[in-house]
Amino acid sequence: MSEFSPPDEGLSPGESIVWSRRAGMSASMMFGGGCCLVGSPWLLLLVYGIFGPMVGNSVLLIVAAFLILVVLDAVNSRRTTYYLTTGRLVEVRGGLVQDEMPLELAREASSSGTLEVKPTYREGASQFYDLRIRHPSSRKLFYLSGLDEDSKELVLKAAHG
Repeated sequence: MSEFSPPDEGLSPGESIVWSRRAGMSASMMFGGGCCLVGSPWLLLLVYGIFGPMVGNSVLLIVAAFLILVVLDAVNSRRTTYYLTTGRLVEVRGGLVQDEMPLELAREASSSGTLEVKPTYREGASQFYDLRIRHPSSRKLFYLSGLDEDSKELVLKAAHG
């Protein structure tokens, strides 16, 4: 993994930043975490009352593990930033490049139909999307989550050439 801290570090010669955006938390983890917070006290009360402490403790461990995963997903989404440069898409977490895809591969994926846009959740009047770009020959997946309408359109415009 290499460092990416534009404009000082990480850009190729002649490359510039077109757009950048922080990642959003996945909708399924947001929904699951909310349901777990609201429903787990009732579930645990019921399990402890019917099945006793042995099964209740097991369910408590499962609930705690899931809540830890939700917190970790939230922290990772806040540390992740997506960049669209004049030559590539870059995913950066904590200043280090996690994944990157040249725009040529994104264009190839777009023309072959392996670019997928999914609406994930709505926040007020704003719709958010996830983009999955899979290169047809290498099957490499580049995943962008929590993009607003403008960000989605900008990435799609770059991917279509």
